[in-house]
Amino acid sequence: MKKLARLLAVAAATILALTAVPGPADAAWVNPFPRPMRFAPLGEDSSFPAAFARSLIDADRNPIGANVWSCKPSSKHPNPVVLVHGTWENAYNNWNGLSPVLKDQGYCVYALNYGNTTGIPFLNGTGDMIASAQEIGPFVDRVLASTGAQKVDLIGHSQGGATARFYANKIGGAAKVGQVIAIAPSNHPTTLSGITDLGKTLRLFGLAMDLLELVQMPAAQQQADKSPAPQSPFYQQLNGAGETVPGIRYTVIATQYDEVVTPWRQAFIVGGGSAVDNIHLQDVCGIDLSEHLSITYSKNVAQIVMNKLEPAKQHRVWCYPQAPFTGNMQLIG
Repeated sequence: MKKLARLLAVAAATILALTAVPGPADAAWVNPFPRPMRFAPLGEDSSFPAAFARSLIDADRNPIGANVWSCKPSSKHPNPVVLVHGTWENAYNNWNGLSPVLKDQGYCVYALNYGNTTGIPFLNGTGDMIASAQEIGPFVDRVLASTGAQKVDLIGHSQGGATARFYANKIGGAAKVGQVIAIAPSNHPTTLSGITDLGKTLRLFGLAMDLLELVQMPAAQQQADKSPAPQSPFYQQLNGAGETVPGIRYTVIATQYDEVVTPWRQAFIVGGGSAVDNIHLQDVCGIDLSEHLSITYSKNVAQIVMNKLEPAKQHRVWCYPQAPFTGNMQLIG
């Protein structure tokens, strides 16, 4: 039996060595085993389509583990985590994959809804992006007052990554933010897989921008690449005088299959020296096919985020296959 157990252990270690891949290059892992991670049980809204469907009928539903206002941070995880959703999304459908994972790790997790200008309950992140960034501040203040913490860590998806950085860099968040982790963020204007270029060619670009303004969705208009015309005031202010500020660590996780933030390297930021880590997801796990919507439901992204939240304890990232458009936080799927 002992010999069999030894053989099984060797086999397991061999499989781990062949299957797992290291995390970001500038954060050398010190533990060869992946982090223990919560996997979603059957019946949980553990994919973007499932969480999206639920949010249509329960728009204010909190992601699992989020917004427990009695939570007190531990000495191990002193910074509460604030999740900032993307354009046309909401806290539940954007974060019901990552939030329970972080809660299970012992973090105090919070998620806000912001930027609703249409009156449609589940459709948030549509308003002016500077105004949306200003909504983050009072929410962060409430989190700090409730938890007694000195700083929060911000995690944003899509527009949420850019507005989180705007709050941290430009409107008083620098003293209250330890790091900004941005997942497929629109840190720079996007061509939307060439749609904006096509619109310019067909001379319909201006009409499309006017239509977005008419239906009160300026955020979508502001993120579109207007070249050669000047970009929106949001991007002029966010990036014009440098893309980082001292004292904050920045991480960007981008996928080459992004169909919204295009070209996908538009997600990356410059400056900040060692305080900036631009991560190409497929360099970490080549079989992760996550695109823009499903990336927050990637088990590989969750592991990268956990390493970033606890930089002194890096773990090897186990490479899970991930399907596009859905994602899934179950063990298999």
